[in-house]
Amino acid sequence: MLCVVALDWPCSAQKLSWSWSNPQPHGNDTVDMAWNGTLGVQVCDCGQIYTSPDLINWTPQNSNLTNDLEAVTFFGERIVVTGSYGAVAYSDDGTNFTAGSLNTANWIVGVTASPTLVVAVGDNGALYTSTDGAHWGLQPPPPYIFDNWLLSAAYGNGVFVITGDGGYIATSADGTNWSSSSSVDEYTYGDLEKVAWLNGSGSSSTFPYTGFWIVTDTYNYNGDGYVLYSVNSGSSWTAFTMGVPPTNTLYTVAADNVTTLIAGDTVARLGTASGRSAVWGEEMDPNNTNDIPPATYYASVLQSNGVYVVAGEDGMLSESYPANGNYYWNEPYFSSRNWLWQVTVANGLYVAAGDNATIMTSDDGADWSLEEVPEGGSISYTNTAFLGVGGATNLLLAVGTGGSLAVSPYSLAPVVGTNNGSLTTNYLSTYGVLWYDEPPPVNTTNDLAGICVYSNKFFVVGGNGTLLCSPNGTNNWSALMSNGTNSGGRPAVTTNYLSGIAAATNGLLVLSGNEGTLLTSPNGSNWTARATGTTNWLYHVRSLNGRLVAVGENGALLTSTSGTNWVAANSGVTNWLNDAVWVGNTCYVVGNQGVVLASTNFTTWTRAGSITTKSLEGAATQNGQLVTVGFEGSILRSQVVAEPVNFLAYGRSGGYNVFLVDGPVNQSFTLDASTNLFNWVTGPALDLTNLDGSLIFYQSLPANPPRNQFYRTTSP
Repeated sequence: MLCVVALDWPCSAQKLSWSWSNPQPHGNDTVDMAWNGTLGVQVCDCGQIYTSPDLINWTPQNSNLTNDLEAVTFFGERIVVTGSYGAVAYSDDGTNFTAGSLNTANWIVGVTASPTLVVAVGDNGALYTSTDGAHWGLQPPPPYIFDNWLLSAAYGNGVFVITGDGGYIATSADGTNWSSSSSVDEYTYGDLEKVAWLNGSGSSSTFPYTGFWIVTDTYNYNGDGYVLYSVNSGSSWTAFTMGVPPTNTLYTVAADNVTTLIAGDTVARLGTASGRSAVWGEEMDPNNTNDIPPATYYASVLQSNGVYVVAGEDGMLSESYPANGNYYWNEPYFSSRNWLWQVTVANGLYVAAGDNATIMTSDDGADWSLEEVPEGGSISYTNTAFLGVGGATNLLLAVGTGGSLAVSPYSLAPVVGTNNGSLTTNYLSTYGVLWYDEPPPVNTTNDLAGICVYSNKFFVVGGNGTLLCSPNGTNNWSALMSNGTNSGGRPAVTTNYLSGIAAATNGLLVLSGNEGTLLTSPNGSNWTARATGTTNWLYHVRSLNGRLVAVGENGALLTSTSGTNWVAANSGVTNWLNDAVWVGNTCYVVGNQGVVLASTNFTTWTRAGSITTKSLEGAATQNGQLVTVGFEGSILRSQVVAEPVNFLAYGRSGGYNVFLVDGPVNQSFTLDASTNLFNWVTGPALDLTNLDGSLIFYQSLPANPPRNQFYRTTSP
């Protein structure tokens, strides 16, 4: 038997397939979550769905939607999802989702199910029902809804309850005929964000009461409100006295048999029984490592008694565990969520830099490490934001606010270990790993934002027209332009903020900045201002595939083949565009609100697709992979150009072919088969999801396997 590798290579701009590198398990906003005891489902922005067998390890699934998803429920074994602009989807296995539309502009933000009926609610009093989760009917608005929006739905004890703006509550036994409740004062309780049926103690007389529970966005002057409950199927409601009530909106509620958890906008509390009342304790103390990490939480489920799982913004995930009568909280994935402003590749290493003196590195774009930057000199953990990172093969620089500067030289450090009882010494590179703080160059207090190596010198640009130069990147800095004058006393070309710098293939050094600034120099000393026809801030300029590309404010996108004459391209967006990179034969531009544009000719630009609306600030590439970084620590990767998937081992065992393959993380491929090396049968679609890029795949052998069988991997 022979195993061979074959690859197909993409040749044009395409919709990109993305994976989260940071934060983990993902960075999408988890808006709702459901758990049936064996499967967890999270629904998120941008059509993203994640499933988990244990509520800790989450796998992305293709919803076939790009709408923001708002609600999820189990209808028997079927998963039912609703979202913005009437989006609906369902799945019977948690992997294959069928998408549909209710043909409405309304957002469908709440969904629940009885054993025989699904009820979904949303904007403008929208109310839909379905007997199978696939086909939907529009119902008349519930009574007295007026101009209120419906926000949530729940089912329990044979009754549906829906809630909405202005304290609105309605109940129904069949999902069609509704009775509105007049027992809740809209001025007291405001918007009723979430209603849930909780089994609690299993009793209607013992806390936590079995019945319907509601969390809201307001409270009254007596300290009541925020949390309501009903033990009579929604006929009447009681508010909890909370002592000092939370002042932020609550979005979710869950209960085990002794406590009730409420959570929302940077608030989480546990209620415990005290006679017929409840005592609510704060669960979110930023100084207590045993508490829930501060965040906005939109969803919660009870996994088992004492074990709550809460999820929310940026994929934040936390779980409780009981011990010694207390509830402790654990964040399964520690992920830096500091804003990242720039990313580069040097010596085969991705390096990203951002707020709070953050430096992160990765050799594959998938698995990232948070590096330590010493505080001192120009570096402050609370005040320093690294705005730029770059350098040469022998030295990396990170620069930022207030003239901050950190460097990482290339060196080999000895690492001593043991091998069969003998000491061995290996040498590992410290490049990008060991960082040193440096004093501000020329004592500047201006922000430093861009880095470039040109004519074997290090150039840095920044605020107030700052342009600095050093022969070694660590000292001997000279100010070529700063605050209106340069080191020779001549007037500076500009006092505008300079944020971009690039070396063109024709030998020009190019700077960009606010007010449409573009400057070029043949030697780094003599500068000429170039006409751009715009006053938009040109945030970054890049030299890509023989072309200069400047991107910035209001979707500004300019290109030039010479650096002298610049042509404005129609980007088709008004978002800030923050960076550009060339991958394969395509230029990709990233920007605010998660926008990603693509072009093969620098003239016609199309959206390449994204899985986030978080702003993307920087982009870098190696080995056909596009990596982009940005808001709240977001790091996304896409394998744009297929890389080889290699066979490492093959065997047969227990009636199976067993393949061990490796390649780039998240590289997709098919495992094809042939008996003659000419006629190939396309095999199963696979994906290298492990962070080491490996996969073990078992394939059932036919009853009479062919004598000769050949295999290949084919990438799309």
